[in-house]
Amino acid sequence: MKDLFVTCPHGFEALLQKELISLGISQVSPRFCGVLIPESIENVFTVNYESRIATRVLWPIAEFPCSGRDDLYKHCRSISWDYFLHCNKTFAIDSNVQHPTLTNSLFAAMVVKDAICDFFRDTTGSRPSIDKEHPEVQLNLFIQKGYATLYLDTSGAPLHKRGWRTAHTEASLHESLAAALLLHTGYSREKTFCDPFCGSGTFLIEAAWIATNTPPGILRKKWGFFQFPDFDKKFWEQWKAERNSKCLPLDKKMFFGSDKSRETTETCKKNLIKAGLLGIDISYDEIAYYHPPQKIDLLVTNPPYGKRLETSSTLFDQLQHFLTENLQENGSAYFLCPEDLVLENTQTELSFKNGGLPVKLLSFTDQEQVQ
Repeated sequence: MKDLFVTCPHGFEALLQKELISLGISQVSPRFCGVLIPESIENVFTVNYESRIATRVLWPIAEFPCSGRDDLYKHCRSISWDYFLHCNKTFAIDSNVQHPTLTNSLFAAMVVKDAICDFFRDTTGSRPSIDKEHPEVQLNLFIQKGYATLYLDTSGAPLHKRGWRTAHTEASLHESLAAALLLHTGYSREKTFCDPFCGSGTFLIEAAWIATNTPPGILRKKWGFFQFPDFDKKFWEQWKAERNSKCLPLDKKMFFGSDKSRETTETCKKNLIKAGLLGIDISYDEIAYYHPPQKIDLLVTNPPYGKRLETSSTLFDQLQHFLTENLQENGSAYFLCPEDLVLENTQTELSFKNGGLPVKLLSFTDQEQVQ
């Protein structure tokens, strides 16, 4: 049986495996930067629409031994590309190559592109166009240990692009990564949640969508699987409606956020509205002066650091004081910080890269210090 490859950031494979099992998918096998699951259109729908951690869902087209450029071209030229692609559609190829002679991933992608274009020239006299920014058909090439695998990207845009951001700026933390961190902390709808450095609202929105059982794909309009030759739009709409019917009402009194930038808090409020989360309390305040309306059970936050702002020990002192004043007796607090920062009374939960920076998720271990 062929398998779908579901990708995620490195270090989150086990969390993704646990999540997909909870979504009813069996036979989930962890791999580097992702997991393998059985190939089916239902699994394609489920992961793309309901997984909060996955970044892409890749459908295998072909796998073959690859000794070099000629092998790659020959096998790709022999594929019946008119089943997946047409001359009136655009396509693009992402590649990840580890090979002794194919040392350049861009060159490997070019070989595949040439094979596809030659196939169509020979069979139709024309060829499809490349669109690297917004292709209708996205292909992914992996070459490792002498084998090449070609995938059809069923997601289209990366799955962290939920569709609720109102400002076209680069997020300091992608949505799928924020959701993974929340799931790692054991967040559930029974807990009051706070982010005192809420920024554009990523943690707040992801937490509220978990609490309301809102599918993370609910706002997206386009998917890569729309280009499948046997895509059944009616079945997809029925399937989606059944999932959407399981959404729960929002208890807005369970979520609180603040940020010291007025512009950022206004953006956060707009994002909350677009995400369908009306009435969540957002304050324009520095953490030293911020007091949420009630005690909180869980804090997860991404304080300014690295490229965002120079890390300051004062900031983390203020965070500890905030917890002393506002955290429930049995509450928990987690925050991101640079990998090389050492703080007392904390424990490293996870280490990973965010925006190319080595960071870690810390939790407070000495509750007496924050009560």
